[in-house]
Order: sequence, then C-alpha cells, then structure tokens
Amino acid sequence: MKSQIAIPTIATLLAALVFGSTAHAAPDRSVSGEVLVPISYVAGLKEDGSLDPVVTAACEKKYKDVLGEEVFVSYEISPTLNKAVALVEDTEVTLGPLGIPETYSFTSDKMPDILRGKGFLRVIFTMEDDFDDEVVHIIAMGEDPKDNCFLSTEAFVMRQ
Repeated sequence: MKSQIAIPTIATLLAALVFGSTAHAAPDRSVSGEVLVPISYVAGLKEDGSLDPVVTAACEKKYKDVLGEEVFVSYEISPTLNKAVALVEDTEVTLGPLGIPETYSFTSDKMPDILRGKGFLRVIFTMEDDFDDEVVHIIAMGEDPKDNCFLSTEAFVMRQ
C-alpha cells in the first residue's frame, strides 16, 4: 500500500528546517564538492509534519537497516546553476535547488522506483552557505498509510 506525503507536510517540514530569514548570494565562482553524510536519527511524523512519538517506534523498526548508512552527495553550485545528486542505497537521486535562505538546499522531485518500493518518498540535502554543516533528511512511508518517517543525520528540531 502506497502512502503519499501531502504537499502541506513537505512545506511544513521545509519551513521548520530553515536556518535564517535572508536570501543567500550565489558564490562568485563555481564550487563543487562531495560529502558522505550518515543517517543516525529516525522519528515518526504526523500528517501535519510534527513529530509523533507513537509512530517513532514503528519507524525505527522499519528503517533499522538504514541507521548508520552513509548517503553520498555530490553538488555543483555556481552563479547560474545549482544541482546535486544523492546516492541512497546505491541508487542515484537527482536533487533540485530549494532556495532556502542562508543555505544551499536541494530536494528530490521524483524518487527512483526502487527507492519508492522501499518506502522512500523524498530526499532533502542542505548545507550552510559556507559549504559546511551538511545534513540529509529522508521522508519515508510509515507502517500505516497516514504515517511518515523522518530519517536524518540530525534530530528533527523546529527552528525559529
């Protein structure tokens, strides 16, 4: 049974992850890089995108094999082009720019079928505009179609 994460849920999650409120400037030159980011945190999410401790145990059980895995991300950022590719469980996921202030943030528009079949719905990669503090978030299906799981390199924190 497939679960769909609602657009308002994604908007809520992205808004919650924003670090600042002013726009970032593109670098003067092209910058590219590669990072390995470990998945070390799993939590359950309600339909509105807030944490759900009741669902967390089911998410931890369902995605226990993902904990400790590293997501490889390569990125290219220039005054005219921002793009990234994540390698999740040996499958490439194309990421497009999000335009979140004071960060370079990317998300998947479409998940490859092999990852969707494993429950992965969306990959989000973000780093600060000084190309530091890389974070990967994966939104995945929960056991119940109305539940979602949050897999990440850091604990989910609502940021003001």
